[in-house]
Amino acid sequence: MKILKTGTALTEAVEVLKNGGVIIYPTDTVYGMGADATSANAVKKIYRIKGRKSRKPLSICVSDLKMAKEYVKFDKVSLRMARKFLPGPLTLVLPQKRRIKFVSKDGKIAIRIPENKFALRLAKKFGRPIISTSANMSGKKPPVKISEIEGKVRRKCDLVIDGGACRFKKPSTIVDFKLRKIIREGAVKSSELRLK
Repeated sequence: MKILKTGTALTEAVEVLKNGGVIIYPTDTVYGMGADATSANAVKKIYRIKGRKSRKPLSICVSDLKMAKEYVKFDKVSLRMARKFLPGPLTLVLPQKRRIKFVSKDGKIAIRIPENKFALRLAKKFGRPIISTSANMSGKKPPVKISEIEGKVRRKCDLVIDGGACRFKKPSTIVDFKLRKIIREGAVKSSELRLK
């Protein structure tokens, strides 16, 4: 396990992802555990490290709305909310356009465009979606700085990228736009959302 600062980590992080490895990286909300979302084997590693049941879905990180539209379908409401809050601490659960094995659940995909320069640059340079799940054991508190990541989690990852403390210091708000339902209130308050 290697630790690098965001200023020097981009090229190596992309190589780790290309080789099916697992990284820990900063987002705007909490530290994320990432892997190539299109690689079934890489995604399985994430589930093993977190001790998470495979029936529970994982979010993906993309670089922008253009990349998001390759994988999910937006309607008028979800597109309006995406343009208002993204990049930012909102996870949109949308109907899939392209299935991603072990990530697509019930015909839907949870997608993030975090307000974090490194995460966005990484997704853009990698060119494919990256898993975006909190870097902790399942059920434990999500870390907002490197020192809060459990040693056993760090040791099982190939690269840790230190970007300092995360901006919002709480998880993203998750909205299922197919059900028009807030799944989890986080950094974006439910009162700010318009689901109709």
